[in-house]
Amino acid sequence: MGCQMNRLDSELVVSSLRAAGHEMVADSREAEVVLFNTCSVRRQAENKVYSRLGAEAQRRAAGKRVVVGVLGCMAQREGEELMRKYCVDLVCAPGQLDSLPAMIQQAAAGANAVKLDPSRKQPRDEGADERLEQLDLGRDAAATPSPVQAYVRVSRGCDKFCSYCIVPFVRGSEISREPAHILEEVRRLVDAGRSELTLLGQTVNSYRWQDNGAKVRFSDLLAMLSPLAGLRRLRFVTSHPLDFGDDILQAMRDLPNLCRYIHVPAQSGSDAMLAKMNRKYTRAQYDDLIDRARAIVPGVVLAGDFIVGFPGETEDDHTASRELIRRSGYKNSFIFKYSPRPGTAAAKTLVDDVTVSVKRFRNNDLLAVQNEVGLAHHQSYIGQTIEVLVEGPSPRTSKQPTPAVPGQAQLMGRSRGDHGVVFDGPASLAHQYVEVQITGATALTLFGRTC
Repeated sequence: MGCQMNRLDSELVVSSLRAAGHEMVADSREAEVVLFNTCSVRRQAENKVYSRLGAEAQRRAAGKRVVVGVLGCMAQREGEELMRKYCVDLVCAPGQLDSLPAMIQQAAAGANAVKLDPSRKQPRDEGADERLEQLDLGRDAAATPSPVQAYVRVSRGCDKFCSYCIVPFVRGSEISREPAHILEEVRRLVDAGRSELTLLGQTVNSYRWQDNGAKVRFSDLLAMLSPLAGLRRLRFVTSHPLDFGDDILQAMRDLPNLCRYIHVPAQSGSDAMLAKMNRKYTRAQYDDLIDRARAIVPGVVLAGDFIVGFPGETEDDHTASRELIRRSGYKNSFIFKYSPRPGTAAAKTLVDDVTVSVKRFRNNDLLAVQNEVGLAHHQSYIGQTIEVLVEGPSPRTSKQPTPAVPGQAQLMGRSRGDHGVVFDGPASLAHQYVEVQITGATALTLFGRTC
């Protein structure tokens, strides 16, 4: 559950467990070990885990013997408390995932298994980073969920300390991976046929590597990876506005396979809210980034994040966020209602004083504004022909008992600008790059036909 980083962690866990002799099953009801890789960024994500753990408790009550484990951010935040409250045998923090095979053996033998990361004030295990690095490098390049797409981690942790965010406390200090290791991993993935790679970091563009006087910035890393033969598309998420220099924008302009798409969360259009959130930039600085991106990178596509109902948010603050969405012209925005996260500065020092009804109204209001902006953005592509990487059948396909054209299905793919594109074609086009002429659009989707 959670972000792309969790998806990658889950993939690495599967790879390491298979290497240790475990087998994956399609139905959790058949499993002897059930692992939940969790997120703590929002309360709703944790509530989903509690619900799933309740279901596992019912299986146990019915006599099913199963090892239940909680991994990831929620494991680090709650620790052994999960074992006291729920039917949990194994608790493993994000920085301890390399220990899972041994932990499962321990739990299967009847002993609770707990591995938590040290707090930021505690000394780090000197070998921990190297063991995690080997987890990344040891992945099976030929066993990614998609035969053409893959994630690659470039950094771990976060040092930004936004006041609402639990990530710096559950993911630890920001550490950039060695460029040579990233290059090795990318090369193996490309050799295995993965032609679209997405670089991941909690704040991916703050990547910095320094060793013996040599410095590698994020733009340098992009330039290092781009020339690899077979790498057709290179992406990255998620960016922090504070670390977006012109060097990265120029790389996006100049490197032919670097997708011109930027997910750059704003969180608010109000300086007062940005200060309370400890975002460390002003609205004017964010506007400047958007202006520079559009000036330097032709056709750049933007996406944003917003939090509504942050403590003390006024109608004027909310209006500033509405204006920012319109000014930035996002393809889409991820908009969330604020929920206090235990352990964060906001939860400790700020009163959650915006009512649930006001949060709901503001959330829906920003979604309505984004729908207008997103519709205008998507409609601007009508008549254009764009490259689409076909991911497979559209979710709508299951609602169509018979295809409109015999032998064809409704397919879904992604453009270089991360647009969802729906069109009809043979199922054999899955995982291929095709040219699609855009004939229609909604606020979230492009529609077209193959050329």
